[in-house]
Amino acid sequence: MKVKAAFLAVTVIATVALLHPQAARKRPTVGPQEIGKEIQQLEAQLRIAALKGDAGWFDQYLAESYTEIDEQGKVSTRAEVIQALRNGDVAYDTMNLSEGSARIFNNNTVLLVQKEELAGGMRQQNFSGTFRCSRLWVKQNEVWHLAASQRTRIPVS
Repeated sequence: MKVKAAFLAVTVIATVALLHPQAARKRPTVGPQEIGKEIQQLEAQLRIAALKGDAGWFDQYLAESYTEIDEQGKVSTRAEVIQALRNGDVAYDTMNLSEGSARIFNNNTVLLVQKEELAGGMRQQNFSGTFRCSRLWVKQNEVWHLAASQRTRIPVS
């Protein structure tokens, strides 16, 4: 009986010791304002990286399963987007973002919808115009990654 009691005591102590560090590592819940600031900073970095043709930024921040749908309905993977930037197949001369709104889900997913005014080209075909763009940001292992983006041309009235 004493062996069972000793075993139970050791088990309880070991469980508490294992759980305590896990509780200490939990981060406080981040509020919508902080999340909004993080996404705003990432969007500013994305804009600069796109204008510079910085494939490295996209390599770091595009999710492994990233999907992009352009204004023509063409679907591109993460690898295709990064390769197009590395090859210089896509070049942005202007990228102005405005009229943005964000929806936050579970503090780890943000759907951003905004207006983009773009000037540039892909494989020497002009894609300049005004677009409505949506981007899906997902936080994985405490790092935000762009999981998907979609662009629709806004008709000129």
